[in-house]
Amino acid sequence: MGIWWAAHAPITGGCWRIDSCMGARVRAWLARLREKALGRRWRYVVWHTAAHGNVRTGEVYDTSAAQIDAWHRAQGWRGIGYHFVVRLDGRVEEGRSLSDVGSHVRGLNRQAIGICFSGHGDLQPLSDAQVRAGVALTAALCKSYGIPVHRVLGHRECGELVGYAIGKTCPGKLVDMREMRVKVQEALDAVSE
Repeated sequence: MGIWWAAHAPITGGCWRIDSCMGARVRAWLARLREKALGRRWRYVVWHTAAHGNVRTGEVYDTSAAQIDAWHRAQGWRGIGYHFVVRLDGRVEEGRSLSDVGSHVRGLNRQAIGICFSGHGDLQPLSDAQVRAGVALTAALCKSYGIPVHRVLGHRECGELVGYAIGKTCPGKLVDMREMRVKVQEALDAVSE
């Protein structure tokens, strides 16, 4: 685990271009991850919320990958189930390696990359920095693994794919996944221009 990239730093003026939003080191790192995961056929990117906040006050907490790792280990898992965590300030932290199956959507883990967003999507929308970072990360993953944008899903949208009711609002009532998919497509289109 560790900080992957401070997404808000290289983004200026609402930049959605993947190439200009990521430095050469990040692109090289993603390429190495892709090589490690070549045996895996990633078909989806699934967005989640940490659901970490105070329901009475509406305050949300800036949950780290290390905190989520501790929560998941306390439940008997072998570690964090998400591949990435996007912090409130837009920093992206690596969770479970992309060379490993995630643990974030039962029935879809072998095919889906999991991205968790700090805070609580039912209490507050994603921060602007989280949206920029999440869109850039998702677009880079879609480009690297050939994942079509219609397969970028919120956890709550996965029920039909897995054959059971999800019963959650994850990544939150205040996260519009249709809007996020449009932004991811715009980022991909900007790269191909």
